[in-house]
Amino acid sequence: MRKNIILIAASACLISACAQNPSNTARPACPTAAQMEQPELIGRWQADMPGVAGPIVLELAPHPEWDGTVKGHILRPGSSAIVVGDVHEGQLTMEESRDGKSVSGNWTGAVVEGSCAREIRGEWTDEADQPFAFTLRKLP
Repeated sequence: MRKNIILIAASACLISACAQNPSNTARPACPTAAQMEQPELIGRWQADMPGVAGPIVLELAPHPEWDGTVKGHILRPGSSAIVVGDVHEGQLTMEESRDGKSVSGNWTGAVVEGSCAREIRGEWTDEADQPFAFTLRKLP
């Protein structure tokens, strides 16, 4: 009888702890700009940049070392680069590197409200600090 009471008490504590700290928090079906986090950033994105030859595609995955960030590649006609970044409170920040050592471009942008975290608009600056407007759209 005493073993049963201890087992029941231990089970109740475990259930209570799990209820307070769910391991898989459900993401909103249509996140607002402020709700966008790493899970929504993961995937393939098409970048439209007036004045820059395309197509430009970003392929983003969870960063293997830094929680909440992404790492991937940007593919342009004839070239590719590594990108690392994150989104916080609706603001995107990414760094781009052609050689994996030095920064060759910076991406800063804002998640478009009402886009269900599937569109980001902002500015990309190259090594010469020349700015280009961009629109990122998540590919299906």
